[in-house]
Amino acid sequence: MVYGNSFESFLVAVVNPNKEALESWAEGNGTSGDFEALCENPKAKEYILGELSKTGKEKKLKGFEFIRAVHLDPVPFDMERDLITPTYKRKRPQLLKYYQGAIDNMYKSAK
Repeated sequence: MVYGNSFESFLVAVVNPNKEALESWAEGNGTSGDFEALCENPKAKEYILGELSKTGKEKKLKGFEFIRAVHLDPVPFDMERDLITPTYKRKRPQLLKYYQGAIDNMYKSAK
């Protein structure tokens, strides 16, 4: 989920990384730990942010369209937490409420 606060000049994102891809990256970069620990690892966040930036450059996004901070959540969005609908559409208001603390922290740390 990408989020933009109208009072800030950049975007942040909550990402559910692919477990196999993140573990493969960790193995190749000398980083250890289980999937949950990898999601908290600053190097893993930096890697995901780099991949998002690379894609943004390839797609010729404008500067304000780039994501400047990510929060990696090992648990996919699910209906149990009321974050998606039965047809797997994201419920943005519920997602914002659920991840508000992480979003606020990303904005504080990315300035």
